[in-house]
Amino acid sequence: MTRRIVPVRPGLVAASATLLVPGLLVGAAGTIHASVPSGAPSASVDYVNVSATGNYQFQPALLYVAPGAVVHLAVTQLAAFSHTFTLSSVANVSIPTSLDPAELYQYFQTHAPILNLSLGSVVGVVTTATFTAPAAGTYEFVCTEPGHFQSGMKGFLNSTTTAPSSGAAPASPVVYYVAIGVASVVVAILAVIALTRRPKRPSPAAAGPSPPAT
Repeated sequence: MTRRIVPVRPGLVAASATLLVPGLLVGAAGTIHASVPSGAPSASVDYVNVSATGNYQFQPALLYVAPGAVVHLAVTQLAAFSHTFTLSSVANVSIPTSLDPAELYQYFQTHAPILNLSLGSVVGVVTTATFTAPAAGTYEFVCTEPGHFQSGMKGFLNSTTTAPSSGAAPASPVVYYVAIGVASVVVAILAVIALTRRPKRPSPAAAGPSPPAT
């Protein structure tokens, strides 16, 4: 499934992300539907987070997944101008940065990409996609906006079993708030205990009779 997560701003209408993957059907609002064979073995799951910056870089530029894993990708737009996240389907090939924009376009016409996400031009938008990690190898991802790849906007996704995957599922907000609540209760209990154990000051009556007046 692919969706755009856009910060709420008055009057802002976000276009849905574009995902070009052979064999997938694009439905309303950019939803991606894929048929999963019945009885298919369960695969491992990888969560990958990457940002597209205003200085023509992907951060990080080196990603890891396990071959055949179900990959949940989230790409954050940090620039106020358009980027793409285009993942090559050709293993172990570094696309020459000497290609001009027309030649780069033709390359991906000849070699259909695994992913071709349009990130838009709104800072803070997160574009997500789910795909199956390709066979073992190194796959280049680039920005196909004219001049961006030629300026060095590229990175590599390593599909391998010999390196750690790129990450785990992000913590649920519910878990976060429950943890805060538990910590607050613990602090309150400790404060009550500290107050009840505080030594009491003797009252004036318990301090003994006052000295006689002279």
